[in-house]
Amino acid sequence: MEENQESGNGVIENLALVTDAMQTIFPDGKMICVYELNEDDYKEVQKLFRKIDHHHNRFSVDISGLEHVFINGSISEEIKEDVVEEPKKEPKKTLSSKLSSWFKSGRGTIK
Repeated sequence: MEENQESGNGVIENLALVTDAMQTIFPDGKMICVYELNEDDYKEVQKLFRKIDHHHNRFSVDISGLEHVFINGSISEEIKEDVVEEPKKEPKKTLSSKLSSWFKSGRGTIK
C-alpha cells in the first residue's frame, strides 16, 4: 500500500515539475500536454484523481494553468478516427462556371 502511494505522489510531483518547466520555457504561452498511455498506466493515473469519471477513456487535469490530457492508448485509434475526418473535396470550378454563377439570379437588376 505504501509503495502505491509513493508511486502516485511521484506521478503528481513529476506532472508539477513538467508544468513548472513548460512555464519556464514558454512563460506567455498557452499549453496542453497530451499523454497517450497503455491501459494499465492510464488506469493507475486515473486512480490518482477522485473527481474523474472512470468510465471515460480520456480526461484532463489542470495544474497551475497547464492542461494535462490523458488518453487510454487502447482506444486511441477510435478517438483519432472520430477527431480526424477526411476533408471533403469540392469539384474544381472552371472559369466559365464561376462567371456564369455571378450572373445567375432570380430577377434582373436593371428596371
